[in-house]
Amino acid sequence: MRDICIIGAGVVGCAIARELAQRGLSVTVIEKHESAAKETSALNSRVIHSGFHEKPGTLKSKLAYEGSHRIGQYVESRGIEFLKAGMLIAVPHGGIREGLWREAGALWHLWRNGKRQNIPFRFIPTASGVRRLAPVRALAGIFIPSVSVICVEDFVAALIEDAKRSGAEFIFERPVLAISVEKAHYVIQTPRGGIKADILINSAGLHASEISLMAGGPSYGLEFIRGDYYELLGGTARWGIRTLVYPAMPSGSLSKGIHFGPRTDGRVFIGPSATPSSEEAPKELFLQAARRFVPEIRGQDLKWAYAGIRPKLGSKDFVVRLDRTEPPLINLIGIDSPGLSASMAIANYVADLCM
Repeated sequence: MRDICIIGAGVVGCAIARELAQRGLSVTVIEKHESAAKETSALNSRVIHSGFHEKPGTLKSKLAYEGSHRIGQYVESRGIEFLKAGMLIAVPHGGIREGLWREAGALWHLWRNGKRQNIPFRFIPTASGVRRLAPVRALAGIFIPSVSVICVEDFVAALIEDAKRSGAEFIFERPVLAISVEKAHYVIQTPRGGIKADILINSAGLHASEISLMAGGPSYGLEFIRGDYYELLGGTARWGIRTLVYPAMPSGSLSKGIHFGPRTDGRVFIGPSATPSSEEAPKELFLQAARRFVPEIRGQDLKWAYAGIRPKLGSKDFVVRLDRTEPPLINLIGIDSPGLSASMAIANYVADLCM
């Protein structure tokens, strides 16, 4: 019998386990995979966003802003590798031919967002100013210095280590078969027996709507978006790209755009796309996106790397709420980008709901 059972050992589930265990609660985390962070958490861009792209006043905006600060302090204190890359959101030279005003309008929209959220940034009004930040061709841009890139594996490992040190238990290779209520607590059935808990936290990511229904909660209409990534061969050493370079995307886009993403190990990736979960994006899409900023890139410079699936809600905001009170069920739904950035703030938010 445990105080809390968390379903899902993605980065958010692990952060919640750490927070709750450190508050003195007995916690068990159930994960269907053989180890943590095997789905959306491992197959993203590894960027710690500031919330700059998010709509001011939303839960997503608030938690990304708070979470990015928490993670920055945490990775420094734990000696976890990270890259202070900064983020450049720019209008490429090709934007003139393709409708400059659309991208300039998107940049203006982001500029207003940043001002409303008090996120420090600089407006870069010239091509030469852009070149001083990154070796790309662009007319102008916005630079957010606080954005960084982390090693997700090391971050998750540290969260689990902290959680276990405080008494949390992690059980892997245990898919959830059924959930029932017995004497005001949950019984979570797995192939190797049942686990009892007073509170159930649903952090199942892509399967969160299914788990909610099993636990007597509501159904959520999730959309699953596939994001492919290509590696830019030669990495930072060849191309000199050490800053995250994003296009200025119109409000309402399915993603923040196909961007250049340097990593802590010196590699550079281009992605993600935004297609239905069953459709692989064509290589030409990435080549075109890359050449808008670096015309010298050729097809042979790009190698397919991986693809991840992210869950999206129609509202485009995170759902983190108590959906059932007797016994308590806390659902986390539609935790897409910036879920990694928000993870430690989500953990604090959920822990407050439990106390």
